[in-house]
Amino acid sequence: MHRILAAVTIALTCFIGGARAEYVALSSDLTIHYETSGSGATMIVFIPGWTMSTDVFVHQLAHFEGSTDFTALTYDPRGQGRSSSPVEGHTYQQHGRDLAALIDALKLDKVILAGWSYGVTEQLAYLDQFGADKLAGMILIDTGPDVSGASYEEWVWYLSDDSDGYSRWFTEGINEDRQTVIVEFAKWMLEDPSPENIAWVTNIANMTSGTVASVLNATGFYLDYSEDLVALEGNIPLLYVTREEWREVADRWIQANTPSAQAEYLGKHLMFWERPDEFNKILDTYLGQF
Repeated sequence: MHRILAAVTIALTCFIGGARAEYVALSSDLTIHYETSGSGATMIVFIPGWTMSTDVFVHQLAHFEGSTDFTALTYDPRGQGRSSSPVEGHTYQQHGRDLAALIDALKLDKVILAGWSYGVTEQLAYLDQFGADKLAGMILIDTGPDVSGASYEEWVWYLSDDSDGYSRWFTEGINEDRQTVIVEFAKWMLEDPSPENIAWVTNIANMTSGTVASVLNATGFYLDYSEDLVALEGNIPLLYVTREEWREVADRWIQANTPSAQAEYLGKHLMFWERPDEFNKILDTYLGQF
């Protein structure tokens, strides 16, 4: 691990739990906060979703603490968590370029990308622009490659005509009625929407401005990386971990397009945080091939 970290200028180093928290400047206006755990040569990069931060992967960082086979890394994308929030650049294509810059700055090679929610869109934006040369594997947590479609039978987040109003709610609503949107989103993500759990999620989401959240959601609406993902079939190991209620539609897409992939279904959107033992067991099975 020290060979990786020695290559960059660290503004601040501290420990959060058992994880090492650091910062790296990728440009004059963008400093990325990231955390690592473990010291293995194989790097797993966990990417949080819309308005979320490294905090959501606390159980995965703990899981790899002391590992000499793998290093877990998670970071806050621009405008989220503890990373800086430039005025410009809040699109998932730019997030993909930021991820490439982070991989280069830390001198990483043959990484396993593990995106969650819009973090999947982020990793696929990287794939679309930079290819798979530096990828050893890819884990997609509760999101497919296409964001919007004509029907929810297509495994998408939004309807293209926004006839249900969800896209508008997450684009306009996050600015007009921020707390309602965040609280309802938190309730939807959780199996256990207790006041404590809702407060934990909303505290993280409130680290991202409404403007940044709105722009990200609006630009993500148009993205479809299906061709990029399908091109990985048979070339690198793929793992999908998807919430139980999406089993039928997700499994249909996976079997039709990337049939060699491992696909698992459990819990709700935050299953890796609420069911860490089950999720980490799935992760270990997948990692057994590396």
